[in-house]
Amino acid sequence: MRKKKKQKKPLHPPGGELLSAMQVPSDLAFGEPVVTFYGGREVSIENYRRIQEYKDCRLCILTSRGRLLLEGEGIRIVSYSGEEMRVEGNIKQVTFQ
Repeated sequence: MRKKKKQKKPLHPPGGELLSAMQVPSDLAFGEPVVTFYGGREVSIENYRRIQEYKDCRLCILTSRGRLLLEGEGIRIVSYSGEEMRVEGNIKQVTFQ
């Protein structure tokens, strides 16, 4: 009796191999969230969906990959658009859920 070989899951979604060959970044091609930290005082979040919770000690953002939770003190949204958000404050913890 032969065992069935497990098929490996592709690393890229359909069409991803072509985009990878063309060197298109996944954040552009598939709307992946991009989170950039500038020390512990500033964060840039790109490709988010919406804000779920916003307090001076906690910010919860919905992304295509789940929730991004920033916790700390004096957290405030400095600027935001449909594509990017900049957050400042004393950021003590970042969690992806």
